[in-house]
Amino acid sequence: MPGRVQRLRQLPAGPSSPTLGGPVSFRTLPEQVVARLRQAIVTGKLRPGTRLVEMRIAEQMQTSRGPVRDAIALLEGEGLVVKAPHRGACVLDFDPRLLREAASLRGRLEEFAVSLVVPRLGADDLARLESLVQGMEDAARRQAVQEFNNVDYRFHDAIFQMSGHHTLHEVWRGMQRRFRVFLASTNVINRNLRLVAQRHRAILAALASRKPAGSRRAIRGHFARMEKELQVLLGAHESAERTGRGRRTRTAAQESG
Repeated sequence: MPGRVQRLRQLPAGPSSPTLGGPVSFRTLPEQVVARLRQAIVTGKLRPGTRLVEMRIAEQMQTSRGPVRDAIALLEGEGLVVKAPHRGACVLDFDPRLLREAASLRGRLEEFAVSLVVPRLGADDLARLESLVQGMEDAARRQAVQEFNNVDYRFHDAIFQMSGHHTLHEVWRGMQRRFRVFLASTNVINRNLRLVAQRHRAILAALASRKPAGSRRAIRGHFARMEKELQVLLGAHESAERTGRGRRTRTAAQESG
């Protein structure tokens, strides 16, 4: 050990230190399992309420149960997985009240982010946002819903990145994951994607004007419309849940009779 410490001390320091290159690409097994499970959740392949059985997941991914257990714990920390009594780990199910509360908060968070972005906004930032809006417009023309939703997410994520407020960004990401799970589990095929893309074009135009008040108004209008859309989706979701419960109750009564 003394020899090792001595050798470390002999490494060059300061300007003469060797460069360490870019980020490493290696990911641990739990990180790889997390990435695949998270993708399955946010795209709706794993639906809300689905049980995550360690042994089955390990068999499908050809790994041991340890990395799967660690991955599920990480997803629980993100709020995408919950532990249910007598069921174990399950994909997050939806509490409509919490989603409505989060919806009312999302717009306020982005208004704050925009107020921080406008003074910092550079030509490269505007070009990045322009590229994302064009991506939404292209996906809308092709009715590529999943692609549209992914680019939509990246547009708002970019705004929070550009704000320079890391804690704000992390809070938004935590909330947004739950919304993506909900939207992936509902039928959003009939959304007017072109209209949504136009709203993002208006946000970009307001940001490009570098006027904080106008940018906040554009964000406020966008999220007011989104809250109305969410109310419709939640209403349909709750109606389907009530219908499903009624059918299950009638079936159970018939079987017991």
